[in-house]
Amino acid sequence: MVGSLLASAVPEQTYTAPDMVAYDEAQALLAACMQNIPLLATEFVSITQASGRVLAEDIRAVMPRPEADISAMDGYAFRCADMEKAGSVGLPLAGQIAAGDAPPPLKEGVAYSILTGARIPAGADCVVAQERTSITGGHVYLLEQNARNGLNIRRSGEEFCKGDMLLEHGQKLDWRHLPLLAHQGKEQVSVYKRPKICVVANGAEFGATATDARTELNTQLLATMLQSEGALVTRYVCGSDSMEDLHKVLHQCAQEADILITTGGISVGQTDHVLPVLRQMGGKCLFRRIKMRPGKPITVMQLGQKMVFCLPGNPGAAAICAQLFVVPFLRGLMGEKQEKNASMLIEGQSSFSYVAASDTTCFLPVHFIEDKGENLINLVPSVGASDILCLTRATGLVKISAGQSLQAGEMCKMIPFAV
Repeated sequence: MVGSLLASAVPEQTYTAPDMVAYDEAQALLAACMQNIPLLATEFVSITQASGRVLAEDIRAVMPRPEADISAMDGYAFRCADMEKAGSVGLPLAGQIAAGDAPPPLKEGVAYSILTGARIPAGADCVVAQERTSITGGHVYLLEQNARNGLNIRRSGEEFCKGDMLLEHGQKLDWRHLPLLAHQGKEQVSVYKRPKICVVANGAEFGATATDARTELNTQLLATMLQSEGALVTRYVCGSDSMEDLHKVLHQCAQEADILITTGGISVGQTDHVLPVLRQMGGKCLFRRIKMRPGKPITVMQLGQKMVFCLPGNPGAAAICAQLFVVPFLRGLMGEKQEKNASMLIEGQSSFSYVAASDTTCFLPVHFIEDKGENLINLVPSVGASDILCLTRATGLVKISAGQSLQAGEMCKMIPFAV
């Protein structure tokens, strides 16, 4: 029940949340808060269903790869010393080895035809590609003197050995990782559960009977973004300016979700009821508004151990705030390793100049391209926080810290969109 959920929440009146904080301070407050929130529970899933999930266990090799010395190509396996001794006469063929065969040891003075992936017979120390040989009278001989010890043999364990760490917990799995799990005989793997998120838009303009009805965009935008991160998202639209209606929706969401997200209704207008309703529910404000553009109104609250991200109503601002705050938090809640995020920044040469206000960190939509061997970062024109067209033309954001500037020709770093 929501009553027990909120029992640990501190009443708003006993805590004064920092107002209008700097961007870096807001990130630090959220990171500190994250330390006190437990990760999601774990579950076992089939590896066929594991793509996109975050690994909750370390995977060490129980067998090497390759499991044995194998041939890297179609050709002939023999001892180099035997072939050198045979000279132009060549070595008699004693049989063929295919992948899956368990060949007997190589007898002295003979060769085997061998296929790619087949196990090297004990005693053989070389494989020569078929096209570099010739067959006459049942003997194979070399067209050129290119045989040497170890040629075209993939040695057992050359990729990894038994006991090697293959995947660490916190790794988000994709097509690259699943073959490793299959090779190690894994049918199931432990992963963190997918978080449940409720996204709520509110406003009378979204009501079916509104005189000036508007198409609600934010829940679709945010749901799609967060689903691509692995979340289970439920969308709600409260199509009225009633505090009671909004309370009912948020109360239901608090029972369903691991994370709540609201859009709109957090300014100072007479119909901006999101924050008062959350306070009535026992919400504690982590911070109220950030010195950033776009996204200044963003507010983050807690209901017990559940975070509530109150995003601006303008779609462009809501999307950028979600990319900068919600997505990293979500990844952390799912146990995903965070150190990789810093390495995701893409460096390039700026083609534009910009000066940030002395007290405001700015995030600019940009497009990254490679041109004649150079990485270029171009500014995407935008008409403001409501602009959704510019997001389709941008590949990420450039951060200009408060009071700082960026000159055309300078190197800068782009924060790529999570897509």
